[in-house]
Amino acid sequence: MIKAVFFDIDGTLLSLKDNSFPDSARFALTQLKKKGIKIFIATGRHLSEMKSLAIMELPFDGYVLLNGQLCLDANKKVLCSYPIFQEDKHILVELYEKKDIPIIFVEQESLYINMSNEIVEAAQRTIALPIPPIAAYSGNPIYQATAFVNKTECEQIMKHLPHCKMMRWNDVGVDIISNQGGKAIGMAQILKHYHLQRDEIMAFGDNENDMDMLAFAGLGIAMGNALDIVKKVSDDVTDTVDEDGIYHALQKYQLL
Repeated sequence: MIKAVFFDIDGTLLSLKDNSFPDSARFALTQLKKKGIKIFIATGRHLSEMKSLAIMELPFDGYVLLNGQLCLDANKKVLCSYPIFQEDKHILVELYEKKDIPIIFVEQESLYINMSNEIVEAAQRTIALPIPPIAAYSGNPIYQATAFVNKTECEQIMKHLPHCKMMRWNDVGVDIISNQGGKAIGMAQILKHYHLQRDEIMAFGDNENDMDMLAFAGLGIAMGNALDIVKKVSDDVTDTVDEDGIYHALQKYQLL
């Protein structure tokens, strides 16, 4: 029996066309709560990038943030955190300070970027987010580094980061995190906190950074707009976010 459902944000809860939150999805999540089924966010976003979103009107039971690097309970209390290892952090700081490529550093309380260009502007527009402020490295632990690079550039960077892995969310945007992290790792901590089992959870996603989450969940559902590689690791595929995919899947599995 499904007791909890995890949702990605961009391309899953929110339309990639206009960043809207479909009424059908809002209704579906509200009904889940009424039935006593817990609902969680699982995203690559920082909490500060979510405050103005329509989805935040809903009473989520917890948050898997920064692709699993930081997990919070319903009251935003930290349940687990996985900053990037010191050795890899030094390499990333060197890249950040060289300013050859745009990089966003994400800390627990804030995020900032070393430089901006048209590539950054275009990538941020796809998820309806402003460009973070330009700032020097603060010296604080880094939970995620978002690099705006192509595939070849990314491969070169990752060769020098033995304790990290990357998750692509855009043709030119990749999130670099500790290899201890990932949405599935964050989900496991949430399950432990709420005394849930894998076969009691369902998850929805659409992009590469959702693959481990969908494979980990007892029932992993790919959105109709998901990448083909994401659909392959999922248990089922629903309609697109703009075609009320979440509502239809929850109805199919008799959760509404």
